[in-house]
Amino acid sequence: MNNEVVSQYNEYLKLTGGDKAAAASLALAAVLVDDRATSMTPAALTAEEAARRLKVNRETVYRLNRSGKLRGWRVGGALRFPLDEIERFEKEGGAARPRPAAPLPALFVRHTIHRRRASS
Repeated sequence: MNNEVVSQYNEYLKLTGGDKAAAASLALAAVLVDDRATSMTPAALTAEEAARRLKVNRETVYRLNRSGKLRGWRVGGALRFPLDEIERFEKEGGAARPRPAAPLPALFVRHTIHRRRASS
C-alpha cells in the first residue's frame, strides 16, 4: 500500500475514534478525489466531444469512424475515441477545413447577349 494512503488511513482512524471501516472509506474517498484532480483530461472522448475538438458535425465523426479514418470503440453502446487517436487525426490534417466552393451550374452563369448595331 502507498505510504500516503496509510498515513491518511491512520489520521482518519484517529478522527473516527478507531472505526476501521469509516477510516478506510474516508481514506479511499480522499485518494479517489485526489486521483480525479490530477487526471482532468479524459483518456477518450465521446462523439460529441470529438466533433467539437475537430470542428465538425457529430455525424461526420461517425462517418469517419465507419470509413476507418478515425478509430474508436464502443463502451456500453456509446462510441468513444481515444485522445491519442484524435491527435493523430489532427496531425494528419484531418481536422475541419473550409470546403472549396463548387462551380455554379450552367443555369446560373450569366450570359451576355451581343447584338449587332444597325449600320447608319
